[in-house]
Amino acid sequence: MSELPREKLLKYGPKNLTIDELLAIIIRKGTKDKNVFQLSKEITEKYSLKDLFYMNVNQLSQIKGIGKVTAITLKAVFELGIRFHKEALKKENIKLDSPDKVYDLIYDRFIFEDRENVLCISLNSKLNPISIDTISIGTANHSILHPRDIFKTAIKNNAISIILIHNHPSGDSTPSMQDYDITEKIEKSGELLGIKLSDHIIIGKSEYYSFKLGRKVIRNG
Repeated sequence: MSELPREKLLKYGPKNLTIDELLAIIIRKGTKDKNVFQLSKEITEKYSLKDLFYMNVNQLSQIKGIGKVTAITLKAVFELGIRFHKEALKKENIKLDSPDKVYDLIYDRFIFEDRENVLCISLNSKLNPISIDTISIGTANHSILHPRDIFKTAIKNNAISIILIHNHPSGDSTPSMQDYDITEKIEKSGELLGIKLSDHIIIGKSEYYSFKLGRKVIRNG
């Protein structure tokens, strides 16, 4: 490595560093048999950023070369990223008044997903997103979802309405009978609580299905 990560960051900016290099800056030091660069590369070859994100402090601490202090630092970095995203949503004042806008906002989250993930976008009275929260992570073809989990999040965020989103890892956004059933349950639960279900969107590969539109929409990217 011709330049150290810190020097490279100062000279070219953080966007020009690899994940290995960024992780090396956080880890700071290696082990007896590996320097910090070898260690960070070994970690990123074994774990994705998503893997590291969902690990707790104890799990991160079990990875060779990451002690408790570094594990705490990583969790703090990830949490700052989440809070930055929430703050940016409020400041950008995006108005989610169409399924296309929702797709453009969240599609990148699902590009590499191999399991069904359920997200809930909490909206204010002007259809601006207050927060985007992961409600559940399921299996390759089944998500674990209950209306109480969705509305617990919506109530916490003082949402006026919500948009429910989940992906089909198969790439086909055609809704299943279960998708129809859960949409009806959430819509009825929302009516009782005074929180409207604005839409339920299923993300596929360069396509989505909107329950609001009642049809599938093909998108190029």
